[in-house]
Amino acid sequence: MGRQSSYLTSFGRTHCLRLPPATEDAWDWQLRGSCLGHPIEEFFPDDHARSTLRRREDAAKRICRQCPVVNECRDHALRTPEQHGVWGAMTARERARALMGHGHGAAQ
Repeated sequence: MGRQSSYLTSFGRTHCLRLPPATEDAWDWQLRGSCLGHPIEEFFPDDHARSTLRRREDAAKRICRQCPVVNECRDHALRTPEQHGVWGAMTARERARALMGHGHGAAQ
């Protein structure tokens, strides 16, 4: 995970974050997310035990898969790039692999 984490850190430092403009239309998808009714800890687990972390990430991803804005959420997380938590049914590790596999084009 160290290599993937360092990739996201270096990517964030060397590229402007591609955040949408600060308009309600650009962010209103977040108001329709299934995650709104759940504690934030479910999507940002800080467990150090790998088995517990994986179980909590899987639980968050199950919620995401039923979400009406899963694609918008995933796109945001890849474009920004979000370095922590489960976004769009993807963990930070999965997003790092996706970004490394597709180069910087996946984040556009």
